[in-house]
Order: sequence, then structure tokens, then C-alpha cells
Amino acid sequence: MCDFSEGIKLCSCDKESIRYREASTYVRKKGKLIEQKNPENDKIPLEYIWTLFKYEGEKEVTEIGRYLMPKNDLGQGLNAQWVALNLNCTNCFDFDYNPQEGDSLQIHKNIKFDTYLSFVYRNGEWIVDHHDPWSTDISELNQGKVKPIDK
Repeated sequence: MCDFSEGIKLCSCDKESIRYREASTYVRKKGKLIEQKNPENDKIPLEYIWTLFKYEGEKEVTEIGRYLMPKNDLGQGLNAQWVALNLNCTNCFDFDYNPQEGDSLQIHKNIKFDTYLSFVYRNGEWIVDHHDPWSTDISELNQGKVKPIDK
């Protein structure tokens, strides 16, 4: 795995180049949960992925449900405060992008339904926060792979 302690670069790439691993499944055997390995996952390298969203506005809440809340640390030097510091101190994107109020960024492993970091651009800076998916209208702007900065 990569070490992101020196900083991050958000590299845009073709969606087809991003391959996702299946989430872990578990079965109960003799009162214990045992992870079922998916052999197809071994063919897909573990990577960190970012997705950038444009804030479209608030919407009427028409759905009820739960959603996975963001985490503060994904490991390998990717913790929310460190990433926010990088986003605010350097241009981490490899394409021409000027953040707009309400835009959001999520970073996660290429594992379906896995934990993620979430940031929202508010008052001229990226902060650790997220949009409620039931009441916020967002659209995807771009996505790619998170790469470490080599010093």
C-alpha cells in the first residue's frame, strides 16, 4: 500500500480504469462469523479513489433510510484532518478546477460499500463534513485515483 504522509495528488482517470473489489461477506460457523474470501478480489489491486461532486442545492426529503457515515481515518496516512490540510494548502487536483461553495469530495478504497472520508467546500476552504444524501442534490464532476506525493 501507499504511504500518504508526504501529501496527496488527486489524479483524474478514465472511469473504466477503476476496478472495484467486492465487499467482504461473512457466514456464521459454530457461533462465529467467518469472512468468505472472494478470489476475484485478489486480481484487483487495492487503491484509493476520490469522487468530486457539485452541489446543486437542497431538495425535499422524500426518502427515509440510513446511510454510511464518513470516517476520520482510512489508514496509510489518509486521515480527514491531514487531507483537509493538503486540500487547503496545495492544489491537489491534476486538472483545472476551482471549488465552488458546497462542492464535496469523498475518498475511499476501491471496495464496494467501504468506509470513506468526506469534505465539503464552505466559506473558501475544504472542511471535514458531508452532505445528507436524502436532502441534498449533488452531481458527480470527476473521479480518479489518490496518489502519494513522493518527496
